[in-house]
Amino acid sequence: MIRYLGQEEYGKCLPLWQEAFPEDSQAFLGYYFNKKLPGSRVLVKEDGSGSILTMAHLNPYTVMVRRRRYRLSYIVGVATAASSRHQGHMRDVLVKMLQDMHDSREPFCYLMPASPDIYRPFGFNYVFDQPLWELGDDGPAGEKVELRLDGPEAEWLSQWMNRWLDARFQVYGLRDKAYLDMLQAELDSEDGHVWGWLDSQGELAALQAFWGIRKQEQRFLYSDREEWLRPAESGRKKDPGIMARITDVTAMAEPISLNEECPCPRMEVLVRIHDRLIKENDGLWRWKLDMDSSSLDRTSPVHEQESGRPGGSGNCLMSTEVLDITVDQLASWLFGYMPLDGILEEDGTEPPFWCRYIRPLEGIFLDEIV
Repeated sequence: MIRYLGQEEYGKCLPLWQEAFPEDSQAFLGYYFNKKLPGSRVLVKEDGSGSILTMAHLNPYTVMVRRRRYRLSYIVGVATAASSRHQGHMRDVLVKMLQDMHDSREPFCYLMPASPDIYRPFGFNYVFDQPLWELGDDGPAGEKVELRLDGPEAEWLSQWMNRWLDARFQVYGLRDKAYLDMLQAELDSEDGHVWGWLDSQGELAALQAFWGIRKQEQRFLYSDREEWLRPAESGRKKDPGIMARITDVTAMAEPISLNEECPCPRMEVLVRIHDRLIKENDGLWRWKLDMDSSSLDRTSPVHEQESGRPGGSGNCLMSTEVLDITVDQLASWLFGYMPLDGILEEDGTEPPFWCRYIRPLEGIFLDEIV
C-alpha cells in the first residue's frame, strides 16, 4: 500500500534511514527526526505487515521564482529496503508523488541526487550547479565575527541574505525566520559555525559557514565582493548540484515571459510536451506570452486547423510552428541550464524561430542539503 504517514508514525522511517544513510551522525539524526521531519510529508510503500519498503520525504520550502512565491517540495530520504530493491517499489512511490504534486499545482519539485541516473527516467534533469568557491588571500581585511542564525541578528541576517540572493538569482529559497532557525539547527547537529566578514566600514560583506563532526567543510559562502573569491582546492568552479522535475506545466509557465527582442508585446504559439508519467502535462498546448508572464491552454491539432489563425495580428505575434519537447528538456531550457538549440541538437532538430523571443529563468540558487 502507498500512503502518507501520519506525523505520529514518522519514527517508523528511522530503521530504513539508518540502513540507507549509515554515514549520518546520531546528532544529525536527532536534528532531522525531531526538528526537520515533523514539518514535512513522508510517502511510503508498505508490505502486508506494515513494514516500509520504500520512502520519500517531501521537505517544504518557500521558493522565489522571478519574485513569485511558491511552496515547493525538496525531495530527500528516497530509499528502498535492501531486501526489496529492483522490484519497482521506488517507481511506484515516485510516480504517486509526482501526480500528487501536479494535483496540488506545484510547478516543480527538486532534489540533490546521490545518483542522477536513478531520477532521469522520472523526468528529472539538472538545473543548478553548486558553486565551489572559497575566500582567497585577497579576501576581507575587516573584522571576522561569529553569528547565530537564530539569535538577535536573525532578522537583519535574513534581510541581508535575501538582498544578496535577489540581486543575483531569480530562483532561490526564501530566507525567512523559519528557514534560518532550521539551518542553524542543522549546523548545530554537525558542529557548525557561521562567520560574518565585515568590510572597512564595519558592514557585513560576506557570510560563511562550516560544519562537520569528523571533518569541517564549508556549508555556504555568500560574498558581496567577487574579488574576494577563488576556486576551491579542487580547482573546479562548480559541481552538478540540484535536479528538478516539472510537475505542472501550466503552473511552470506562469513566471516565463517574452524578452526585449520580441517584435510584439504578446505572442501565441504551439508547444507539444511529452510526459510519460503525468498525463495532464502531455499533449499539445497553446502558449500565450507577454512581457510579464505566460499561460498554457490545452488544444488539439484539429482545433488549430479549424481556427485558421493568422501568422500575425496587430500587437500579437502568432505562429503555428510547433515546438516538440519532452518535459525534462523543457526543465533544462526554462531553468536556463542549457540553451534550447543545444538541447534539441541531441535529437537532430532545431527550435522554431519564435523560441528566441522567450526569456527563460536567469540564475538558479538552490543550495539546501535537507
